[in-house]
Amino acid sequence: MQISTLGKTNLKISRLGAGLSEIGNQLTMADVNQASKVLNAALDGGITFLDTAGCYGISEELIGLTIPHRRHEYVLATKCGHAIEESDSNAWTKDTITYSIERSLKRMKTDYIDLIQLHSCNTSILEEGEVITAIQNARDA
Repeated sequence: MQISTLGKTNLKISRLGAGLSEIGNQLTMADVNQASKVLNAALDGGITFLDTAGCYGISEELIGLTIPHRRHEYVLATKCGHAIEESDSNAWTKDTITYSIERSLKRMKTDYIDLIQLHSCNTSILEEGEVITAIQNARDA
């Protein structure tokens, strides 16, 4: 598997990554063994970039249930910004972004996320600065 540097970061990732929307939206908690086989096969095959989101069904939970012991083997990307719970009605506040990141950490049973992506945030909201502050605070925590 070819390895590349992700953008302007020092993160080394496989040229082929695994997007986890389908396993999160198609599988149920009863399918943990199937999810484990898929995720472990991806890692065993040299995939080192996993892309998920809180709005991808139970994908974050499946990561936490199946491969947290292999955390050092992959770069983990998730997203914030989609209102997926009643508490997320305004997805672009500092508190909501912070809550979303903390929820993802807990679900995936990890103490760090390599890449946080903003899901469909418009420029005017970014210019207000609150979202950027929340992301910077998470990075510095």
